[in-house]
Amino acid sequence: MYRVFFLLAWGFAATAQAQTAATLTLACKGTVTSSLDSKPEPLSMGLIINFTTRTVHGFGVPGADYPVTITAADDVIVTFSGEYKEPPFSTDSIGGTIDRVTGALEATARSYDEMNHKTLSVMSYSLQCRPAQRMF
Repeated sequence: MYRVFFLLAWGFAATAQAQTAATLTLACKGTVTSSLDSKPEPLSMGLIINFTTRTVHGFGVPGADYPVTITAADDVIVTFSGEYKEPPFSTDSIGGTIDRVTGALEATARSYDEMNHKTLSVMSYSLQCRPAQRMF
C-alpha cells in the first residue's frame, strides 16, 4: 500500500516538475526608451517563456499579444523575435535576448508604416528579469 502511494506521489511530483521546467514566468524591471522622445522611462512587466511551444508572451498589449518565437536557446541565452503585420498599413516587430544566468533582457520593438515606407517608432527595452510565480 505504501509503495503504491509513494510511486503515485513520485509520479505526480515528476510530472509537475516537468511542466514547471517547460514554462518560465519572469518578473522584469528596467527601462524602455522610445525613439520619439529618447528619454528612458521606468517599466515593469511580466513575461512567460514557454519552451514547449517555443514562444514568449507579454510584449504588446492585452488581447493584441502577437506571437513572439524563440529562435534559439541554450543554457545561457534565449533569443526571440516576432512580427505582426496589418497589411497594407503597418508592421510591428520585436527581437531580443534574455540571459538565463544574469536575467538581463535586451530587446528592440519597431513599428513600420508600410504605406509610407517609414519607421514610426523604435522602443528599446533594457530589463532585469527574475523568476516569478503567477499571482492567479
